[in-house]
Amino acid sequence: MAEAQTLRVRMVEGLTQRGELDEPWRAAFTEVARHVFVPELVWDQDRGCAGDCDLVPLRRAEDPQRWLELAYANAFIATQVDDGHPSGAEGRGFEVTSSASMPAVMAQMLTALQVEPGMRVLEIGTGTGYNAALLAHRLGAANVVSVEIDPTVAEHARAALAAAGYGALRVVTGDGAQGYLPGAPYDRVICTAAAAEVPYAWVAQTRPGGRVLTPWGTAYYPGGLVELTVGPDGTATGGIVGPASFMWLRAQRIPRYTISRIIRPADTAIVSSTDVHPWRVAGEVNAATAIGLRVHDCESFYHAEDSATGTLYLVDQRNRSWATLHLTPQPPYEIRQSGHRKLWDEVKAAYQWWIDAGEPAVDTWRFTITPSSQRIEYCRA
Repeated sequence: MAEAQTLRVRMVEGLTQRGELDEPWRAAFTEVARHVFVPELVWDQDRGCAGDCDLVPLRRAEDPQRWLELAYANAFIATQVDDGHPSGAEGRGFEVTSSASMPAVMAQMLTALQVEPGMRVLEIGTGTGYNAALLAHRLGAANVVSVEIDPTVAEHARAALAAAGYGALRVVTGDGAQGYLPGAPYDRVICTAAAAEVPYAWVAQTRPGGRVLTPWGTAYYPGGLVELTVGPDGTATGGIVGPASFMWLRAQRIPRYTISRIIRPADTAIVSSTDVHPWRVAGEVNAATAIGLRVHDCESFYHAEDSATGTLYLVDQRNRSWATLHLTPQPPYEIRQSGHRKLWDEVKAAYQWWIDAGEPAVDTWRFTITPSSQRIEYCRA
């Protein structure tokens, strides 16, 4: 397909020009066709949708040009919604439950993995199979094992990998949090889903000196790529090496919600004010990372009305506590809080801790994974 080849070349050139694709991976991205792995049915977001189900089905047969453009855009593609059972009318979905990752992010992660010829890699989260194919192109299909929890997604990936010439790559249907012991030990483990708690099975199945690479985050700020090195004592240590935002491992999933389901007009709210700009607590990556580590089970979401106004939402879905900070052109900003937890008070206290600690950066947090615990500690200079 000449048009697919043209789009693929354009995608690779764009990644290269922006410095997102290193030379060792350029051949893989050039030669592995992404559209071969994209399912015939994907979903596009309808940002003007008035209801909850804003993910609209897009079938290749109905709009092949749009489908192909999505396949080679530098963006993620929703390839499954609502665990395979769309909850809206006409196949519309509410929550993305499987996707093809953004090519630039894939290139970043593969570079950070630091693989060499002959290494064996365990991938957690096969998805479409495209990332596994890139690994197989570089390392050989027999050196890659991939685990996918959803049987339908796994079967699609197997077929796509076989069609692309990587049928020797083993795709296992199972819980990726358990790794895949029969193929251990691995030189590298890479996860394509976010983990708030890094499963120890990944560490145990990696040889000493090997690395585990996974997106990591908290409910408050799901945005760090963590690299861990496995020691001879069976523990792994490391830290955040860059940004990354992925869907969660299914066992650790934080369900999507809509504001109207949490904040109701009948709620009685405590009203106060603050001079703290919402970007300082939710947009500044160093502050948001520290706050997320200290304020558990609190999600943050900012809705902009225009360049000068908007609302920061803080939500604990479990007990339906919430808080809002309304941004106006000038402070003070109105705070409203409701529920068992006073979420703004907790966030502000954590933000003050971060300031008092010298505003530590994300790379000052030290991760230690042992058979019994995950420790994340701030390492002062």
